[in-house]
Amino acid sequence: MRILLLFLPVFGFLCQALPQHNLTGLHQQKFYTNPILDHAAADPCVIKHNGFYYMVYTQGDRIDILKSPILSSFRNAERKEAYRAPANRCALWAPEIHVIQGELFIYFTMDDCVADANHRMYVIKADSNDPMGNWGSEVRLLPEENIYAIDGTVLQYGPQKDLYFIWTGFPEPPGSMNLYIARMENPMRVIPPRTLLRTPTMDWETHGYPVNEGPFIIENAGRTFLTFSASSTFTPDYCLGIMGIDGLKDPLVRSNWWNDVNHCVFFRNDAESVFGTGHASFVRSPDDSELWMVYHAVDDVNDLGGNRRARIQKLDWNPDNAPRFPPAIGINKPLPAPSGEQ
Repeated sequence: MRILLLFLPVFGFLCQALPQHNLTGLHQQKFYTNPILDHAAADPCVIKHNGFYYMVYTQGDRIDILKSPILSSFRNAERKEAYRAPANRCALWAPEIHVIQGELFIYFTMDDCVADANHRMYVIKADSNDPMGNWGSEVRLLPEENIYAIDGTVLQYGPQKDLYFIWTGFPEPPGSMNLYIARMENPMRVIPPRTLLRTPTMDWETHGYPVNEGPFIIENAGRTFLTFSASSTFTPDYCLGIMGIDGLKDPLVRSNWWNDVNHCVFFRNDAESVFGTGHASFVRSPDDSELWMVYHAVDDVNDLGGNRRARIQKLDWNPDNAPRFPPAIGINKPLPAPSGEQ
């Protein structure tokens, strides 16, 4: 009994100290809220480079690069104009910034100010390793083809990081917006011919118009996944689909890709007023332990895409190393910030 009485004060002290310690830990947890920009920023693409995050998005007449020390907010980001469309080019959409073979490139689409059907793909290259530095003039991709082309991305595939270009185009005659793939000779040269990769046929791909667009690559544990957006971006049912290729099979062979054709993997959430969820890119957290999705959405079911704002959410992984997508979360709701964010 005497020994027990001696330890009681110590036990009481620990009982008082532990809750206080736990509360301190909770206070140190950082949170963020969506959106990560307060103005419209459709088709957001973010990379992590040299300790900073860089974002590009659709502006219509130019490409601005935003630089932020954190992923969860670009409100106070430094801004640099990297490119402005010439007088005979309009409707500059969906820029994507990539690091390829140690150099920086931005891929984007423009038309000729006459018709949407005249959209073609272009690329610019940075003069240095600094995204906020100078960028060169545009180079037309696939000049051999005179066919509609938007939303280009790059697949760096296999141990040699072979390059492939994946984009959205119309067949001839048009009837749907399909995904195509072709080999790249280098980051600024796509080699014909194109290979048809996917055609939208399911109900979830055909709201408003049959569309597969906004492709982007995810790699995890030796597996390669291709996400894409489905249905018209001007409907609340715009969503993300997924396909993939395993075993280092030839990506130019359509049958080598598996397709999850039954449903969207990321979609509208009426309960939290999130609609038009799509056109995603993916980037690592500051400590590289997490993969985060950057996407656009609207918060009004009647919004036809005019107020698409950039948002982020964390991905998890299934036992087979495929990405597990979260439910879409509404704006102004506190969420744990990316791991390692200060």
